[in-house]
Amino acid sequence: GCVRDTCSPNKSTATMGRQHLLVSLPLALLQWILFQLLPSCVECFQLPLSPNPRRILQTSLPCQLLGMNCATPTDFKFSFSGFCKRGGETDIHQDGWGMVIYEKGGLRQFHDSEAASTSPLADFVCGLPIRTLNMMSHIRFATVGEVNMSNVHPFRREMWGIDFCFSHNGEVPLFDKTPNHCLTSLQDAGDSEAVCYFNPVGTTDSEATFCAILNALRQKFDKLPSLPVLYDSLQKLCDEIVDSDRDGTILNFLLTCGAHTLWVYSWPGSRPGSKVWNGLHYTTREYPFHKCHLCDLDYTVDFSTCTTREDCVSVIATTPLTDDEEWTELERGELVLFDRGRPQKSVVDLFKVEMEGHGLESNVMEKNDVLEDMKIYNIDPSTFQGSCI
Repeated sequence: GCVRDTCSPNKSTATMGRQHLLVSLPLALLQWILFQLLPSCVECFQLPLSPNPRRILQTSLPCQLLGMNCATPTDFKFSFSGFCKRGGETDIHQDGWGMVIYEKGGLRQFHDSEAASTSPLADFVCGLPIRTLNMMSHIRFATVGEVNMSNVHPFRREMWGIDFCFSHNGEVPLFDKTPNHCLTSLQDAGDSEAVCYFNPVGTTDSEATFCAILNALRQKFDKLPSLPVLYDSLQKLCDEIVDSDRDGTILNFLLTCGAHTLWVYSWPGSRPGSKVWNGLHYTTREYPFHKCHLCDLDYTVDFSTCTTREDCVSVIATTPLTDDEEWTELERGELVLFDRGRPQKSVVDLFKVEMEGHGLESNVMEKNDVLEDMKIYNIDPSTFQGSCI
């Protein structure tokens, strides 16, 4: 009865196009000719040939994100298959890919510096019988940092006994210039000086942004915050980052802090001279389900044949993955929490998620009194009568 992001392909539910085989050969031949005759042009197309840091093709979309949040354990083959095509076949993001999957109280991680469209590891992962409530993936087009494993997203850190994971696309000048910059918007008067407890391993502005957010949260809280309080804190930190360079910053990210919830933030934009819009979109699949067709692969699945009324999945992507579903673009500066496959946007929604046991959970750190947090927001606890308060 578990929803699947894909069904087994057959004549009635899936059609695999053969035209890609006819097109890929001349493209590959053209690429080889360019490599032999015009090596400088090939580098402009951002082929992963050089390990050097670079800012080539300034008008391109830097990276792309994929996230899934589900009400019941779900496989991700359908969405991931289309997403991987963008890693060097239908798009230029061929400087590595990565994925994190929350499963059975733990975390599976896969990283590869090869293009996702040709990566044997990506093919292997796509064939694994894994179902999850929460996952994220990333394909990279290197704009800041070398093409190597240390710069492949998603990034992971343990904080408060919880696995936090982060993927980003865009550019953050604040951390490109000063990787160890400390965010201060959560500090109160008289607080001790900010400390960089978490530090980036690689050389991307993305990982530096992730570490700065965690450092600010770690210094602010000595007890696990409720989801509404965490929401406000993340919003303040995002505002601080964006306000440092509102025109030059493109900040789109996925952030997880456990097996159930997925935070999504978007400060979209276009790189200088580009018409390519860099934002985040999501679609929610729920009963009654229908057929879906991928944009990057001639692959159709009829989800009504492999789902139940209890199933619900939200798919988040940089650009829509399907061409026959309604996708919603996040507004500029919008932060959304996804839980049980649906977006949760109001304070009441966030407290409801908290009451259902999907807030921060740790074996080593005490939770703050949720009733005290409700007073901050003038929320009547009787709203959640029947929940474990």
